[in-house]
Amino acid sequence: MLPWIAGAIVVGVGAYLLDDAKSSNRSARRRYDNEYDNSVARINSGYKNAQRKDALDKLFKVKRAKQSVADTIYNELKSHQKNLATINHQIKESKEMLSALFIQKHSAPTKEEKREIQSSINIVIDSRGELFNIKDGLQSDVLELKSRLREANSETQAIQDEINKIVD
Repeated sequence: MLPWIAGAIVVGVGAYLLDDAKSSNRSARRRYDNEYDNSVARINSGYKNAQRKDALDKLFKVKRAKQSVADTIYNELKSHQKNLATINHQIKESKEMLSALFIQKHSAPTKEEKREIQSSINIVIDSRGELFNIKDGLQSDVLELKSRLREANSETQAIQDEINKIVD
């Protein structure tokens, strides 16, 4: 009977050790699975953060480029507007000059003096015509530049909106 009891004890201890090993194995497996899941989550989070940073970097570069384009257009617009103001001032001065020449012509005593004054009047009239042509060209350029500036500013704002979406 002793061998049976000893056998039962060996089987019992063996079963206990086996169960304990399986229990330790299950515990180790759960720790491994948890650590694996945490590692995968950290890798995915790092990857998403890297993608987000890359997207932001690209958007900031594009935004700076668009701002540079808008600044260039703005400076060009200001230059054209300044030239337009100068042309308008010259047109006004030429109108005043014409008025003075017409007064001189009417008060000129001889036909020769009137012809000379008329020649000057014709030169001023031709110059005014050229000034108006230049003014028309500048005005159309100003309108085009304003349109391009609005478009560049709109594109810059759209890029900023995309940046805000990523940051938020």
